[in-house]
Amino acid sequence: MPFRFLCFLFGAGSAVAQSAPLALDDAIRLAWARDPAVAALALAPELAKARETQAGIRPNPELEFTAATPSPFQNESEWAVGLGVNQHLPRRERIVQARALARLGGESAALHLREQRRRVAGEVRRFYFEAAVQQERRDIARRTLETQRELAASLERRRAAGEIAAADIDVLAVEVARAEQTLAFAEAELAASLQRLRGRLRLPAATPLVLGVDLGMLLSRPLPAEPAALETARPTLALAALSVRQAEAAVALARAESRPEWTVGGGLEFERRTNDFSGRLENDPRLSVRASVPWPRRVANRGDILEKQAALRIAEAELAASHDELAAEIASSIAAARALQPVLAAQRVSLAPGSAVPEALRVAYERGEVSALQLAQARQQRFAMETDFLAAAARYAEALAEAETAAGLVPPQS
Repeated sequence: MPFRFLCFLFGAGSAVAQSAPLALDDAIRLAWARDPAVAALALAPELAKARETQAGIRPNPELEFTAATPSPFQNESEWAVGLGVNQHLPRRERIVQARALARLGGESAALHLREQRRRVAGEVRRFYFEAAVQQERRDIARRTLETQRELAASLERRRAAGEIAAADIDVLAVEVARAEQTLAFAEAELAASLQRLRGRLRLPAATPLVLGVDLGMLLSRPLPAEPAALETARPTLALAALSVRQAEAAVALARAESRPEWTVGGGLEFERRTNDFSGRLENDPRLSVRASVPWPRRVANRGDILEKQAALRIAEAELAASHDELAAEIASSIAAARALQPVLAAQRVSLAPGSAVPEALRVAYERGEVSALQLAQARQQRFAMETDFLAAAARYAEALAEAETAAGLVPPQS
């Protein structure tokens, strides 16, 4: 692992431990560093390198030992022994094709690693955006409760002075209890969202986690543009293209394996036999040379070649289908997020002046111009508007996360 990456990992862990705001890109990098699948895929190229090395190794020579002895039922003393070496001679074309196929396996591991990083980034992004929306819901509920409590304290002083009736206090007490329940529910949802994010980052349960983005920053993020090259944005399409190249290499290797290969050998033999002239036993050493030539005009792996050719056509069809599917997925996810933007903008516009209405009614109520029921109704309408806005923001944040993940947006690794 590079030293710079270790420094980043240590710094990110320290930042989380110190409750420093955690940016989205840093959260994604932290998830990469602690994801076991990413760590395993980062080691996969070593397997491809080992396979490429093995594909280029020539078979070891073979020792051959021969011996011949006379039959025990015959009164003869002739025997023969021999020792030789045989070497299989693979064609150079076959070795080159085998190494090329193994080398493509290394490229496949790198693309699988990129795809895993994209998926992890999408999961972290979704949890992060969800927590940002829940955090805004908690903040709104907290401000609403504080306002209700301040108003209740003010009315309690007026009731003690005999300026208003006790019934007005009872109406507002219901609103205070409702605001307390809303805040408790919002805090529970925020805790659950942060726990999901903390679990995806593989942080201890007691580790503080503070987001480095608020809802306003989240909603102002620009929509991703459709990538110019799908292979660059989506590793799955690059993997499909690589599958075609692997299928082509497999066909070339199968054809190379169909061509005949030779085996050559040589050795030294000693034969003890009877001299035909003198009748005495003599040793007769001699050198031997052997060659194994395959039968000409025969393709032993014809079926294997046909199978590899069929796999190539399937890979080409899957590549074409993947290109269309991924292009449609990216376009539809971006279009869905773009369609929600005007809805969200309308919600923000209608919510902006809404805070002045309850405040104006509060002043009018203190002057005795409106009743407590009218004030409560105004606050309920304000609460309904905030609920609608947060629902639209949550839907847009989900669509934005899907669009960025589909477009293949990931932060740099360092």
